[in-house]
Amino acid sequence: MPMPVGPLFAALIASIVLVAPPVGAAPTGPFPSWEVFYRIVHPALVHQRAIDPLRALVHLGLLCEGRSRGGVVFRVVETRELVRGGPSPRGVNQLVVLDRRLQVTDRIEIATAHGLYCDGASIILDLPVESPRLGREGNVLGLDDGGRISTVGEIEAAGMAGIRPVLSSRPSPTQIRSAP
Repeated sequence: MPMPVGPLFAALIASIVLVAPPVGAAPTGPFPSWEVFYRIVHPALVHQRAIDPLRALVHLGLLCEGRSRGGVVFRVVETRELVRGGPSPRGVNQLVVLDRRLQVTDRIEIATAHGLYCDGASIILDLPVESPRLGREGNVLGLDDGGRISTVGEIEAAGMAGIRPVLSSRPSPTQIRSAP
């Protein structure tokens, strides 16, 4: 007895829907170039008013990918904007957390701090920042499963001993100098 085509067709459609990435999702792997990153991320940030189009954007960079305790991956973007029209230059520096659809899930002003790296659900900064929402200050920001910065903690340089730097190019060979 031949199997009806209807259930097979429905099973095929269901498998395609379950495997396909969501419409509007950003690339899941690394961006192939900075130009592609900028072309995709910049309009998303402007559209969601995470950055002000009237300010001069002087830095936009992908800091890292954080992974919440529940395994949800978020991209952490660092922005620096120059506020125009003041008596002296003033900048607005922030970290913006994006989900896989490039929706802003959270952001925090980081003043003079800079993001260093992500370690799982933690974003590590070089200087402490204050979170008015959480009422704390620290240099470790923790992400929850919704991409919100839910904890602020501290880590000292000694706690970073196991971290190895990632080099963008091979190190130069050491030059042996002759004694003077």
